[in-house]
Amino acid sequence: MTKPTYSYDKEADVLYISFSPGEKPTAAVELNENILLRFNRVEKRAIGLTLMDFSVLVQLTRLGPRSFPLTGLKDLEPEWQETVIEIITSVPVNQILKVSSYMPSPAETVPITSVEKPPITVAA
Repeated sequence: MTKPTYSYDKEADVLYISFSPGEKPTAAVELNENILLRFNRVEKRAIGLTLMDFSVLVQLTRLGPRSFPLTGLKDLEPEWQETVIEIITSVPVNQILKVSSYMPSPAETVPITSVEKPPITVAA
């Protein structure tokens, strides 16, 4: 497994993470309005993440990391949902996105994530 590469666009506040530099993804899913997952659908393998408004995604609150709903999952077909959940809860994505769920009622589960600061210096 190759080491991820990071590219930060300070002006746009976007962090691009490539888990397989140079490889083209076969699919992409908008996990929410700030997080785009690019992956190889056949191999169920992450190719990269795009984190928009990066400085907001990694901001800490008094209670710890901010959490964001993964609203894009609900719009996916069940098979796609399973594939995406498998990818985002596995290495290397799970080292950046910490996925869990929130249950506003016993019958409803909302997938959420917080974003770990990557092991690079990003001047925000």
